[in-house]
Amino acid sequence: MAESCFPGLIDLEKEYTEKLFSQLSQALVPGPLTYGFEYEFLPTRKLTPAKVEELSSVLPKLGFKRLVDGSFKAINGLHITFEPGGQLEYGSPPLFGADEEGFTDLLDHIAVTNQALEELCGVRYQALDYRPGRALAPLCLNGRRYREMHSLFTDNGGRGREMMKGTASIHLHVRLRSSSEMVPLFRLLQKLSTDSDFAMSAARRTIWDETESSRCRLPEIEEIKNEKALLAHLVRYSLRAIDLSRRVPFYELKRTSFADFLVHMTTIFTDVRLNLKGPTFELRTTDSMPAKDFVKRWRRFVEKVEQTI
Repeated sequence: MAESCFPGLIDLEKEYTEKLFSQLSQALVPGPLTYGFEYEFLPTRKLTPAKVEELSSVLPKLGFKRLVDGSFKAINGLHITFEPGGQLEYGSPPLFGADEEGFTDLLDHIAVTNQALEELCGVRYQALDYRPGRALAPLCLNGRRYREMHSLFTDNGGRGREMMKGTASIHLHVRLRSSSEMVPLFRLLQKLSTDSDFAMSAARRTIWDETESSRCRLPEIEEIKNEKALLAHLVRYSLRAIDLSRRVPFYELKRTSFADFLVHMTTIFTDVRLNLKGPTFELRTTDSMPAKDFVKRWRRFVEKVEQTI
């Protein structure tokens, strides 16, 4: 149905932009600048839900406490979640840019954990961008969101199932401390998304672009007047992304709330994304890579951010 048939769409964009700005403003806390990462590893073979559960059962023996949401956390703040193809994702606690020792310790902890999982479960994890042949591999997570996403990507004829189960990336986060930092940081991350150090490989880029057109690769914003204009653009894009359950643009749904919209925003796979958990801006294009190569990117990322703000 054409957008012109929804006369309240512009009002909805304005309402949600104001609410997002208000919620974000309350979450911003001045203070030292911190960073974070999510570092994904691909299993060298196809996994099953049973194998992922076996891996999960071993993590508490390695010092990771199982949390209510099914993820795991170590005493140093290192966080583990599984992805739909059995990929292992490590999330860091907030880090200061100058904390080389803390960053290195986390990478060492990741290496030790991966080695232990190989020895105890026979699953080897590698840091690489893409492993072909995973589209028809088992879906290893049974949550509603993943099942609906997998169903959509099966029906739309794209390569979303490969994205879910055959790719791995490094997400780089920078904490938002004030609204005045939002525009320069977003512009920087936009620029870095096409930089050779941080851009996707050709294989992963093709998969990403053929996953689902309404929620991937946010169009570039040439001119951003202020932070509200930026948020308005993000809201506009998200409202037009289709809802996973009902498969129509979110703005067409009846009886939805702003809280529902915020959940919907977490399903947007754009190159740069606002993450309200930090809150952070998140660069999502960097391919997974060996730790020695990641160290170089991390240092350059920190340097670029601190030169910008």
